[in-house]
Order: sequence, then structure tokens, then C-alpha cells
Amino acid sequence: MRRKTFKNLLSDLDSLTYNQRKKLLVELTENPDTESLNIVESHNTKKSSCPHCQSSAIQRWGKSHDLQRYRCKACRKTFNSLTQTSLSGLRHKEKWLTYSKCLLEGYSVRKSTLICGIDPKTAFRWRHRFLSSPTGKKSKKMTGIVEADETFFTENCKGNRQIKHRAPKKRGKSSKKNNRDRVPVLMVRDRNGTEADFVLKQIQKQIVHDHLKPLMDKEVVLCTDGNSIYRAFARHEKIPHKRIIGIDKQYVVDDIFHIQNLNAYISRLKKWMRKFNGVATKYLENYLGWRRIMESKNKQVTAKNYLQLALMKKHQQLMPT
Repeated sequence: MRRKTFKNLLSDLDSLTYNQRKKLLVELTENPDTESLNIVESHNTKKSSCPHCQSSAIQRWGKSHDLQRYRCKACRKTFNSLTQTSLSGLRHKEKWLTYSKCLLEGYSVRKSTLICGIDPKTAFRWRHRFLSSPTGKKSKKMTGIVEADETFFTENCKGNRQIKHRAPKKRGKSSKKNNRDRVPVLMVRDRNGTEADFVLKQIQKQIVHDHLKPLMDKEVVLCTDGNSIYRAFARHEKIPHKRIIGIDKQYVVDDIFHIQNLNAYISRLKKWMRKFNGVATKYLENYLGWRRIMESKNKQVTAKNYLQLALMKKHQQLMPT
């Protein structure tokens, strides 16, 4: 708001009645929408260096769009707390906390639109901006008993008008179940609930090994199905390996080694994703990260924590947790 407009607003306060002033005070102090602005503004206090050149010589440089701006004395560039974050450039910051609650509850775009009072296109744009942070923040190490398995999702080119690798499908007709129509996802989870997932181009030995190797701690026991790729990986890395072969009706080995926890997680994931009526393959990683956050609700993940996660720098999202 401009200074002249603000002065005119202050002059109008004298004409308010007692009840009107009391109602105005309640709106200013107890409005939950102001909390999201406070979270973003408090994120400004953590500024210690320029995001452009990492120089510590910074100074305050006025305000813009309700946020404090800073200027770097070295590179002369200005920035705020949203610079180089996934939420940079978005408006209606006062509604971000409410929208974070909608994401934690897994609401659809239409329901989020009604709750937050925003346009459906805005709600869809916000969804993938908010989800880009959980997508990059994956678990880096697994401990104890680790379960690994692959699952598949039907390829979905929703919104893509230039499909060149296959013939377009007609609406209402089921797709053929072949390898070209399925997108493989590698799922890894330990008994502590730590989960990591990777969207793969195809199931190949080297690709799977490259994703599994950084996750394995020194003392782990790998539990998988009968796929020979996992057996070769465990043999190469000298990791204890327990194979669960369903054809032999052997679902538990030594009363403790199984992949039922991971299979239950995959089942919950696919059941939850059905309500979106088909997820575009280009957004699949975002939905996988969204589900990881929802599964961690038992670890006291709140809407405030979720908003703070979205405010992380893009290069910080890839750091080990």
C-alpha cells in the first residue's frame, strides 16, 4: 500500500464506532492469514549472505509486496526471502499457510480453491510450486532392515499436445499393458519409515545400482523380491540379502525379513492417487514427494513446517537430511 493511501486510511479511523474498532482490532490480531506473512518475514531474519554471490555485505533496501528487500554491496543486486525459492514470484502470500494445510490433507484442486478463495489455475500452479521442495528432499541413508521393490505407473501425457514417441490414445479406451506404456518407479523403505523413490526411464541393472548404492548404510539387510538385479547388487556391495519369492508362497523369512511394509505403502500410494483421475508423468515425482510428506504426519509435520520447507533454497533441497 502506498504511503498516501495509508495516511487516508488512518484518517478514516476516527469515524469508526466502538464496535467497528473492536472488530477491526480482532481482524488485525487474530486473522490466521497474517501468520503466513509472519513466517515468510521471519525467514528474512535468517539472511546472512547474498543468494547471488554469497557475499555477507548486505543491507536493507526498502520493502516491496509486504516483504523486506535487501541489497548486496558487492554485486549490487537486490533480493528478499523468496529469492531462489520455489515460491518466488507467487502472490497472495497471506493464503500460503492455509494452502499448506490443504496439501497436508491431500485435498483436490477444486476443494483447495473453495477453502483458500483462489482461482483453480492458481491452485494448480501453487500445488506444483509447493511440491517441488518435498520432491528434492529425499532420504539419503537407510538403516537396519531395508525393503526395496519396483512398481509401475501407466504413462500419462495429459496436457501434452505433441506426442511423438507413440500414437495418441483415445479417451475412454484402456491402454495396452506393455513396457512402453508403463513408467517404472524404484521404491526403497526401511523399518523406521524412511522412504525414497526414484522415477526411472527403464529397469536396468546399472540404473538401479546407481540409485541404491548411496542409500545403503554399512550395517543393513536388504529385503527384495526374486528380481536378479537386487541379488547382483547385494553380491557386488557385500550386503546381506533376503529374497522374498511369492511364487513359492514364502512371504516372510526367519519371522522378520519381508517386504510387506513397502508393499503396503505402495498400495496406499496408488489408492490415494486414483482420486486425481490420472497423474501426468511429468508431475509424477511431485506427487511421490507429496505422499512422502503426508506419510510423515506422524512425525509432527505441520502446515507451518511445510511452508518453511517450501521456503528453502533450491540448492538446499538436495542436501542430506
